[in-house]
Amino acid sequence: MPNATKERFLTELRNRFGYLRKLEHSNSLYDIGNGEARIYIRYSKVHARNSTFYGLRREDLQTLQGHPSLICFLCDGREDPLFIRFADYEDIFQSLTPASDGQFK
Repeated sequence: MPNATKERFLTELRNRFGYLRKLEHSNSLYDIGNGEARIYIRYSKVHARNSTFYGLRREDLQTLQGHPSLICFLCDGREDPLFIRFADYEDIFQSLTPASDGQFK
């Protein structure tokens, strides 16, 4: 079953920017505006102590390289998504080693 929070967000993106193209090999990467930008959408439910947890897949982050890109963090109960520009953190991700499952956590 699709995540309702993510589906609402995708609907809002479509309303604002038109067609979204889902990129291959990921359920989280989208092209906006026919190549104008890429967005990487990550969702977390709210866990005990009001905390969230996000995993960023190395291969998804590599797909953002060379494109204007945003990482979007969504969670239940938060109306506004949190956006960060990938370019602001690209060097950091390249210098880190992901966990054994290929994700930065």
